[in-house]
Amino acid sequence: MPPRIEKLSVKNLRSIGDERVTIRFPDSGVLVLLGENNAGKSNVTRALDFLFGDYWPGTRRLDDHDFHGRDSDGIAVEVGAAVAGIPCPYCSRGEVEHFRWTYDAQDTGQDGNPVKYRFTCSNTYCGKSWPNSALRSTLSAAVLDADRRLDYQLSYTSKYTMLSKLMHRFHERLLNDPERKKQLTAIFDGLLREFGAVPEFANFKELLAETAENFGQNLPYRLDVDFSAYDPSNFFRSLRIHPTLEGEVRSFDELGTGQSQVLALAFAYAYAIAYGQSEGTVLVIDEPEANLHPLAQQWLATRLNHLVAPGLQVVVTTHSPYFVDLARPENLVMVRKGDDGATQVVQRSLEDLRTYLVEHGADPSRTQPETLGPFYAAGATTEIVSGLFARRCVLVEGRTESLALPELLRARGLDVLREGIAVVSVEGVGNIAKWHRLYTALGIECFCLFDTDSNRGSDPQLLAKRTDIAAALGREGDPAEAATLLGEPLYVGDGYATLDPNFEGAMKALFGDPWTRLDGEAVSFVGESKPLRARYAAQRLDDFDFVGKAGERFDMLVQAIRGGGPVNALRENASDEHMPDASPWESDDHDPWGPDEPPF
Repeated sequence: MPPRIEKLSVKNLRSIGDERVTIRFPDSGVLVLLGENNAGKSNVTRALDFLFGDYWPGTRRLDDHDFHGRDSDGIAVEVGAAVAGIPCPYCSRGEVEHFRWTYDAQDTGQDGNPVKYRFTCSNTYCGKSWPNSALRSTLSAAVLDADRRLDYQLSYTSKYTMLSKLMHRFHERLLNDPERKKQLTAIFDGLLREFGAVPEFANFKELLAETAENFGQNLPYRLDVDFSAYDPSNFFRSLRIHPTLEGEVRSFDELGTGQSQVLALAFAYAYAIAYGQSEGTVLVIDEPEANLHPLAQQWLATRLNHLVAPGLQVVVTTHSPYFVDLARPENLVMVRKGDDGATQVVQRSLEDLRTYLVEHGADPSRTQPETLGPFYAAGATTEIVSGLFARRCVLVEGRTESLALPELLRARGLDVLREGIAVVSVEGVGNIAKWHRLYTALGIECFCLFDTDSNRGSDPQLLAKRTDIAAALGREGDPAEAATLLGEPLYVGDGYATLDPNFEGAMKALFGDPWTRLDGEAVSFVGESKPLRARYAAQRLDDFDFVGKAGERFDMLVQAIRGGGPVNALRENASDEHMPDASPWESDDHDPWGPDEPPF
């Protein structure tokens, strides 16, 4: 098995506080870190760089701002990784299990160094804990971010750049065969003889030596011609990688940032395929969507999973839905900041996710770990996946609500874009419970808005879909029943609201003639499309139209949407029997590793 990271653990580094952040690396596919800006995604990748990046971990030094809360007094930064596939260099029977890097200004030891960099061997009798250089380089991280794009990774700036490591491996392979080494030496000797056979050159070489001796007097140094560039055993040390266009060599400066990133990925993939069985590379890509237009983002996202190969693990931080693969929900790491400002993460294994879904109403017989990814990926749209980047989601049945509702809410003081709320069309009432379960499992607060469909009679299929929403909310029965009994066009409950009998009917009941007039007028401007007509009308209602019941009901809706997700609302009002679990962001015992927490 090639060297690989299995888990990463970080504590007290920048936005990551005393509550340790732990992330599992998937067996296959890309590990995706997603969340809003400044949530702490880059601090996770920075921790990877500490252990496996360009610089020797023992020489790193931290500034005050690298400590959580910008206070280095009394706290230590800890970064650890559980690894596999790395033989211990000091014993024949053990493998490296963990690397650990700590920075503690209060524990500097006799040498005054606040850094401690250690490893743990599986052989309890090994007794060694100091990583040597060979062990350190067995697994390395190549970071592609704003500061280290293609021109950096394909240079000799550091011995840890991808090009430097590649050439080092080439050189090793070139000289590890005694017969090949002998042949190369013979070739070099022949080249020297050919040079010496040129009279002018032989005369120059002799004059250079004599003149330097005369000028130098008692100095021990002399001048000689360096032929190392012609030594075949050194050729690979001189190789360069450059971009070409139609066969012509170009400069990296001529490439756009997006082009550079794509070519860097191609290089990393080729390197991993060639050397992945003997060493491990973690390719860290910070915002691969940067500088790429939407279609290019989509294309690159489809290629990323093909990059994962033996010896190459890929980590992506992103704000683009194209790089979120719901076929592998266990590969998603939701990153956000808690109320205390510290970074928190939610990552669920397939078994953990299955348990959550079933506890919130999913059919146990049809909900199996191996089918979860294909099930959610098949029904995902770009709009639905984009909801994973929101602070809170309002799940609605279709495009009419997703286009018109933001305009109606804005009229009552709720700008959903400014407040990080996504109004998401899930393509039908039957899908609301499905996506509510996944969103809340991943820590996204949700509010549901759907039709009572009271004009369609007692349709058992519609009733089943609404009771499924109730189950996802931790309730029983038909959530549309209250609105039907009370005759409320817009009924606002705990974690949900209903439109009676549907969006169009509710708007006509609330706004009367102004809505009917605007909806008819819209045909001349946007055509017959119901969603576009609804948005047109919603945009043109004035404050007077909200006087009375319409304003009252929409103000209640705004308050309910803002008031926290169904977790908080139901916790206050639901019975203990049907109260949903604590939010994964808040639960004290939500530990994706359980008893397997690395011993650091």
